[in-house]
Amino acid sequence: MVSSLELSSITVSGILIGILIFAFKVSLGCGMACLSRRETLLIALSYMALASLMGVIIGFIPNSVFFWLLNAGVAMHAVIALLLVTLGVITAREWNREGHDISRRTFWALSFPCPACMAATFLSCSFLVGVLNVASWMIGLAVGAVFLVSIIGLSELFRKSHRTPSDMGNAMIFLGLFYILSMLVIPAYLGSKIASTPSEMPSVNAVYIYGFLFGMVLLGYLSRRMGVAK
Repeated sequence: MVSSLELSSITVSGILIGILIFAFKVSLGCGMACLSRRETLLIALSYMALASLMGVIIGFIPNSVFFWLLNAGVAMHAVIALLLVTLGVITAREWNREGHDISRRTFWALSFPCPACMAATFLSCSFLVGVLNVASWMIGLAVGAVFLVSIIGLSELFRKSHRTPSDMGNAMIFLGLFYILSMLVIPAYLGSKIASTPSEMPSVNAVYIYGFLFGMVLLGYLSRRMGVAK
């Protein structure tokens, strides 16, 4: 039997990992687009400010908003995923075929606060408020501080790696595909846990997964033809 303390630790650890993943995504854009430290700091501070604001307003948000955010999450992730893949293809192609660096015009898809990330951050703060006996504004401030430190530190690492715009484009494509994969696999996994027999598994999930695999192969082929990959 898992104690409440262990369950709380697992929940906090999972939420922290999720926040670090978002910070990693933001840092990819800031570091690979070679933004200045001042520009990176401004973006990191914007995430800290938004997280702190969320911590303040959590107590004033009705439960219906939380359910709406959960339901809208899939649609928002789909839009962000398609945007990442599209801009990633354009960024890599322009560098590989023309030698044009447009990373500073496309990095925003990685680094700017997007609705999906903000909704996930808001829900993370809400879960932490429910798990920890701490004031909501302190939760928001702590989440914001994690964003600030992680974005600044990871961006510096990516900046020193001296990656090309093509690398950033490929990273955007990978993250976009990861978003799509998570949208397909997670519901299928949850469905398998809910179904008591294999025959009760929704067949549509298999169609989505096979469609995703076919799409990955097709995208790889088109990337070669369009000069995205060398």
